[in-house]
Amino acid sequence: MAEASEHLTHPVLGTLEWLPEFSHWFAQRARPSGGQLDVIIDPGEGDRFEFLSRAAELFQWAMANERRVLADAMQAELLELYNDTWRQKAEPELSADELTAQLDWQLLSVSDSDVVPVEFSYDAGELFGHHGVTVEVDESLAFSDINLRG
Repeated sequence: MAEASEHLTHPVLGTLEWLPEFSHWFAQRARPSGGQLDVIIDPGEGDRFEFLSRAAELFQWAMANERRVLADAMQAELLELYNDTWRQKAEPELSADELTAQLDWQLLSVSDSDVVPVEFSYDAGELFGHHGVTVEVDESLAFSDINLRG
């Protein structure tokens, strides 16, 4: 028999639902720019309740720094990847601002990982062949890598 989901309300993270089949917490929050953001909180092998304090810190940091991290990713890799690899020849090159405007922030993942504690995931529409864009930060909370998913 499958384990039942569990709910709790956290002062920073809001209403959380424990999803035992995925071993993570799930929440939905309003984005600063409007719309809804899905949030995954993955405690890894640690205590799922004890991790919530650290998760709240990472969540607040992510909400305050998402635009800066995306700008760093844009400058380091993403803009060149789109314009040099994914852009159709008949389409004009996009500027960083134009490409940023077309990315829709959909998911924030916070985890107990020492390697990638925060991931920002975006819907990019057709820009990258219907792949989503994930921007990772490292243990020092600096941009580290991008991935295309889906």
